Amino acid sequence: MTLEELRAKVREWDAKNTGGQVATSYFQTILNELDYHATREWRVYLPAQHPDFNASYMERLASWIGNLADEDDQKLFLEYALHISFFSHDDFVALYRTALDREVTRWIACQIGLSIQPDIQAFQDVIQKTIHRHTWFCPVTDSMDINEFYKANHLQGVGHRPCFATLHMLAEMCDTQDTVLTSNLVHYMKNSSLDPSDPSPPIEYLVLLEDIVGSGTQCLDAVKWAVANLGKPVLFIPLILCPNGADALRIAEKQLGGRLTVRPIIELCRGDLLGPERQGSQNWNKTQEMEALAMYCHKNNPFNYSSAFGYRDTGSSLVTFSNTPDNTLPLVHDRARSGTWKPLFPRVYRDS
Repeated sequence: MTLEELRAKVREWDAKNTGGQVATSYFQTILNELDYHATREWRVYLPAQHPDFNASYMERLASWIGNLADEDDQKLFLEYALHISFFSHDDFVALYRTALDREVTRWIACQIGLSIQPDIQAFQDVIQKTIHRHTWFCPVTDSMDINEFYKANHLQGVGHRPCFATLHMLAEMCDTQDTVLTSNLVHYMKNSSLDPSDPSPPIEYLVLLEDIVGSGTQCLDAVKWAVANLGKPVLFIPLILCPNGADALRIAEKQLGGRLTVRPIIELCRGDLLGPERQGSQNWNKTQEMEALAMYCHKNNPFNYSSAFGYRDTGSSLVTFSNTPDNTLPLVHDRARSGTWKPLFPRVYRDS
């Protein structure tokens, strides 16, 4: 379906929705709102910049709705498109700033036992010194753009910012628990300049970050490994956290007895999901209709997932400017096993 064909359909749908002598503009209002966001907040979706895809959201929307033959299904897809949460680059910059200003500052103050005093400047000076000179900010996986996090917050200090999922994987490859890798990391945290004649301040606090945490399976082992082996208090900040991941992380937080603190910036509730993981909660009046349509699509043109609701049945409706997580419904991002499905937000996969 072309964009012009979609616009014509929308006019036709609204013309049939007569509540009297004047036609309503329900579907046109949705299309206009999507068009507004598409030319502003959603203007850049990085994977769609590839020549294999169309960089125009509105044209991808028309093709995506055109995957369906039934007009009622097409209408529901149009409504669902507005239900998808798109996080732009500007949104992520705001999340980076909130992570530091709200969660890191509060956690550091708690760690050093500092409370706000009449001399607010002295309080801020101590916090800033600890953040910039004694705190290490690292990603769990390379999905988290730690370089942008540092720049958005004007952070300085530690020069190397490794992905802890990779460090954990390398440590697990060694036969002994006390690995050379772990020993070197502990040594680096004592003096990150690696120059005995010009030592840098020791790292006392570790902050790990991840952009989106769905079930928690990608990050949980790496976070636990950092807590168990580096001997420093750890703050883990998922910028966006899904319910199953929240449950798993809070269990780990209790098990680790205060050595791990988990502070998400945005936490989804089960009613935001589609599929079994919403567990009866419902925040959208078309939830059950959309679930039925997702299963219908998966049955008739199977996606490259065992479930119509994505990895581990998470059933999220999230997209970021840089990619779409596999926890989001495959009908949004997958090309299906046939290769004929036209995704709204084509996903770049980590593994082939």
